[in-house]
Amino acid sequence: MQDIYSQNPRLFRIKNASGMSVTVMDWGATLISIKVPMTDGSMRETLLGLKNASDWKDQTCYFNATIGRYANRIANSNFTLGFKNYTLASHDRHTLHGGIDGFDKRRFEVIDIKDNAITLTLHSADGDQGFPGNYDLIVCYSLNDDNTLRVDYKGMCDAPCPSCITNHAYFNLNGYNSSILNHTLYLNSHAFLELDDSAIPTGKVLYTKDHSAFDFSKEKKIGLDFMNHAQMISARGYDHPYLRDGEPCESFARATSDDGKLTMEVFSDYPAFQFYTGNYIHAGNDIIARDDNQVYANQSGFCLEPEYYPDSVHLPDFASVNPIVDQHNPLEKFIAYRFSARS
Repeated sequence: MQDIYSQNPRLFRIKNASGMSVTVMDWGATLISIKVPMTDGSMRETLLGLKNASDWKDQTCYFNATIGRYANRIANSNFTLGFKNYTLASHDRHTLHGGIDGFDKRRFEVIDIKDNAITLTLHSADGDQGFPGNYDLIVCYSLNDDNTLRVDYKGMCDAPCPSCITNHAYFNLNGYNSSILNHTLYLNSHAFLELDDSAIPTGKVLYTKDHSAFDFSKEKKIGLDFMNHAQMISARGYDHPYLRDGEPCESFARATSDDGKLTMEVFSDYPAFQFYTGNYIHAGNDIIARDDNQVYANQSGFCLEPEYYPDSVHLPDFASVNPIVDQHNPLEKFIAYRFSARS
């Protein structure tokens, strides 16, 4: 990581008429804070985070950052496209979240800001992290008065390139440093991808009706079947791509805090999403929670990351739902998080 990317981070705050506020950092086009007004007049923080924005560079969990050029994993850090092989930058065997210096570690340029919206952009040169083509990304965060935070992505490349942009937001709807295993969750999905021991899809689709631990078609506590399946052993919990059901206008996930007072729905037009229960939050450096100065434990946050299928470049059977970005086919996707508070 080039240290210059993380020096003197700039923070920008947007808000809506309902009192909800969102803070965005230019480094990584990162969500620093999402505060939701509660019915008792208080504000509830919904994201994990550090007290000081300058400390964000020291965590290795991709906290709430924009992920690219390709979210999730690409097996063996290489792929072939147009009869040419590309080798990607990686700390390990497989490339994760765009490479060693992915978009989460880059300073974005703010090109427009309003009371309730901010737009940022980033240029990624040909060969960046091994990917082909000059790539330009526009990210827009906009906050509606119904307490929906919408994220719009537009990625353009002058050469064919696999691309998947998402946000790696870690949510805890309790509003304080705590486990998320007592949150309740509904997922509009009947299938997920089988993973090998290194979290790479085998190409096999598993159906939740046959694997009840992964079935959230009826709302249940996240921790009810936690670690109750062989697929969770190497992942240390849930860290799997689900294939979404329904139309893009429908929510694919609904999570509710332990006290039942805050619910979040997630929408996107991506064909899949990664459900992750923060199983490696405490695997590296200690991350000190901003609210109580205690170390974040594993399972103190959950992620619902809309995306294409992980390792899609090696899954030709699913090519129709994992398009390549090029001059004529930009990536244009959205994510929306809608919050509802109750007494």
